[in-house]
Amino acid sequence: MAASSLADISERCHKIAQSYLQIKEPSSPIIRETQDAIKLTQRLVLNDIFPRWSPFNGEISFSYNGGKDCQVLLIIYLGCLWEYYKSNTNLKQFPLDTLKAVFIDQYQTFHTLEQFVEFTKKRYYLSLYESDRNHNKSLSMPEAFHRYLVDHPETKAIVVGIRYADPFAQDLKPIQRTDEGWPDFLRLQPLLHWKLSCIWSFLLYSGEPICGIYGVGFSSLGDISHTLPNPHLSKKKALPLFYEWEISHRGKGVVNCSPLSSQDSHFQNDEYFPGWYLLDDSLERCGRVKKHKS
Repeated sequence: MAASSLADISERCHKIAQSYLQIKEPSSPIIRETQDAIKLTQRLVLNDIFPRWSPFNGEISFSYNGGKDCQVLLIIYLGCLWEYYKSNTNLKQFPLDTLKAVFIDQYQTFHTLEQFVEFTKKRYYLSLYESDRNHNKSLSMPEAFHRYLVDHPETKAIVVGIRYADPFAQDLKPIQRTDEGWPDFLRLQPLLHWKLSCIWSFLLYSGEPICGIYGVGFSSLGDISHTLPNPHLSKKKALPLFYEWEISHRGKGVVNCSPLSSQDSHFQNDEYFPGWYLLDDSLERCGRVKKHKS
């Protein structure tokens, strides 16, 4: 059932996170590690971020692209919004109708992902700014964020769903000012400590819709011209599924994947396991084809 407001979906996300934290059986290493990851993210958001930048006055924006990492962070962030509203304000009504968000859409992306972003921005009540995509010359990330901040000067900090396993992320901190060459804002990165296995355990347990392109062998989504199904998900070799309990508990045995677009339907060839069959963080981007320098 679709939520009727941002308050409604925030409360639902809070219940999802709290429900996961209350899992006692099965007590698998992945579930225990994911519970610890959720608690740390919640502490960062509720104790370090919200007291410094109010989530209700436009100072914070959420970077959203429809991928699995930022969707996990969005669910937890919305749940924290609900908890902060109930515990730290005297407001009689939830103070936001939409969540301010930004999608830096630099390159040509999968049509399935574009459809998923359109669907989820309605589901999660996102007021989503999408950067201009110049087909002749893509804007750099700093240029795109500069344009966003010019249009939204009240923004002081942006929530980013990056993890330590991502390229160049090993030395990042949960709260960090942008580097030289970037527009000046604070990067809020409360998902850094999450492992790939934790991402999938929580997302599959949540029962929330997942972008359908993950269901056909993709484990990391980038520029469509440089992203292929992950070869480590090939069905030439049997792979175990580690999340049967999560899927059966919340999803009635079926993963809630969005439909593939007609443009992406050729990927539906049953040659690859879904992205959630991959556990190894070091293999997550093996479907990304390196770009040759011109």
